[in-house]
Amino acid sequence: MGKLAMYKFAYFLLIVFTFLLTVISVMGSFAGNVHPRNNLIFCYISLALPVLLIICLVMLFYWSIRRKIWFLFPLIAIVANYGYLSAIMQFTLGDGVSPKGNILKIMTLNARNFIDDDLDDSANDIKEFLEDESINIVCFQEYRDYVDGRPERISKFFESDFPYQAITDNVATFSKFPIRKRDYLTFRESNNRAQWVDVEVGRNLTVRVINVHMQTTGMNSALHQAAKMEEKGMPVNATLRTEMVTDRMGHEYIRRAEQADIIADIVKETRMPMILCGDFNDTPASYTYKKLKGRLNDGFKTAGEGYMYTYRGIKGFMRIDYILHSESLEGVNYYSPERNWSDHNPVIMEMNLPE
Repeated sequence: MGKLAMYKFAYFLLIVFTFLLTVISVMGSFAGNVHPRNNLIFCYISLALPVLLIICLVMLFYWSIRRKIWFLFPLIAIVANYGYLSAIMQFTLGDGVSPKGNILKIMTLNARNFIDDDLDDSANDIKEFLEDESINIVCFQEYRDYVDGRPERISKFFESDFPYQAITDNVATFSKFPIRKRDYLTFRESNNRAQWVDVEVGRNLTVRVINVHMQTTGMNSALHQAAKMEEKGMPVNATLRTEMVTDRMGHEYIRRAEQADIIADIVKETRMPMILCGDFNDTPASYTYKKLKGRLNDGFKTAGEGYMYTYRGIKGFMRIDYILHSESLEGVNYYSPERNWSDHNPVIMEMNLPE
């Protein structure tokens, strides 16, 4: 085969690659509409969407430089995923919304049982941070009331700053304002939990705060299982390990979606102003995110700026912790500072309460 024929063949393959990349990326834009029990392929595409869109951007630049019409393919993919991109990147003009008289500041954090990256007790640092940030309500996931080496319960330690507390296995909500009602949700065949509390944040004003820790991805447990099999002398090659991970992740995608359906029903039935926050364990392209968001606003979209990620692993690609809110709660500020208390960063939102 001559050089010209090789060039034409490579050129053809690049066109095919660009087309397939576009098709898969556009499929990712529909992932939030497809329940995992109906099709798991969309789930895996949504997880890979950050990498896919980066490749689309490279191909857009390549075909544009070469002035070829094929640049339209990656452009279509990027435009189709505007909803996802706007949930991880926000660039606003102007000063945004100003704080008014009645302000609420809430934080959500997967606390990893209050054991930080150095395997030390992180409660002291978190308490000091909450004071410095003037947080009114804090929602914890992976909550444990008893920490080895700590003389008192975590809830007792925070009680002076947050006298109103709702605690269950795995999740806890601490508040400076009175908690008037509360309820807990135990998901079927899962160690994950959710809870809601009705918080009296002002005179004649009660806000429902829903704190969720959705089903984990299952990736770490699958890898741990593979490691145990190797310790027992069982052969575990790359193919088997990949199958174990994808099988477990698929199972957990379905379970997480079913949990999202339950929480979404609570959101639909709630008539008072509402905040839904926590560790969703899924990206903004997912069914879980879209189902939980429902009629709520994404706090990052209403009050955030820049690039947003909350999971500290995987090179900062993953936004999986959220604060969603009712239309009547006006977003003022939304941010996620880098901290080493957990493999998740805290997420903080400041909002104006209705007059």
